[in-house]
Amino acid sequence: MEQKNNSDQVLNTVRSIVYHLNDVNWVKMTQKMMALPINNVKLLDDITNIIFDRALKRQNYTHIYAQMCARLINDSKFNNLIATDTEITFQKVLLKKCHDVFYSNYQEELNKLKDTMKNDNMVPKKCLSGVLNNFLFDFQKRSICNCRFIGELFKNGAFPEKYILKCIGDLEKRRKEKNDNNYELQMHCLCIILQSVGLILSKTSYDLNKKINKLVSSMENHGMSSTLKCLIKKLKIMNSKGWMDEEPVKFAGTNYNAYRDLPPHMQMVYRVRSKKIISDWAYDESHDHRLNVVNNYKIEVRSNIPPKL
Repeated sequence: MEQKNNSDQVLNTVRSIVYHLNDVNWVKMTQKMMALPINNVKLLDDITNIIFDRALKRQNYTHIYAQMCARLINDSKFNNLIATDTEITFQKVLLKKCHDVFYSNYQEELNKLKDTMKNDNMVPKKCLSGVLNNFLFDFQKRSICNCRFIGELFKNGAFPEKYILKCIGDLEKRRKEKNDNNYELQMHCLCIILQSVGLILSKTSYDLNKKINKLVSSMENHGMSSTLKCLIKKLKIMNSKGWMDEEPVKFAGTNYNAYRDLPPHMQMVYRVRSKKIISDWAYDESHDHRLNVVNNYKIEVRSNIPPKL
């Protein structure tokens, strides 16, 4: 019981730190975090969860959370605080959380939601569109913010170069998959990461020009949103200037934390996508129903065929 109370006190302190973190106090707050008594894996995981979730919600402060995490990772006392009986470190726990969000599959998550909706009789059909709107908004926001966080973590030395290169490579693979329902989101995430890590990668043998040129050529896609086109143009300018104007990637505009907070013209984008998904689901169910009817009829016909003499 005493250990639980101590853990609760530590977690309350962590919440206070990450909720009030800003450009002015982050060094002091980081030192306060380093002094916390962390003596078990679960507590470390809970602390990392709090930091990670807050970093993804406060988009314009992502770089501050990344700086704090880098300090914690590079501090041997904190990073290996519980390493006396395990190989788990703060860096590994944080990397796994970023990895899980980065590799979350849109279609799989959508299918899970579909199954949940089918099994949940408490959700009326008229609310289906609203549930989908929230899902689409949350998935997109979390994916983009996570990529921004990953880029800033790498820039601050918290993650190795091989990991960021793998992220870029995997995003490019997804971008080439024409059947990917979230093609534009993959493009957006790729731009966000390149914007964060461009300065560092430009000083290596990595061919940034080739990546940027491919993105620029993709702007000929007439279905591409104006937001993504502006992001690609900004990348092109930054690359042409040698990334001299490179700065922490900030979210342009209002930081909306929920679908309901969006202005009507932005909500419309999600409503259109939701209607298409609902239409696809209805078609699939209709097709499955017709297929079942046909199969049942065949079985019935076979059962009525008299045996051969």
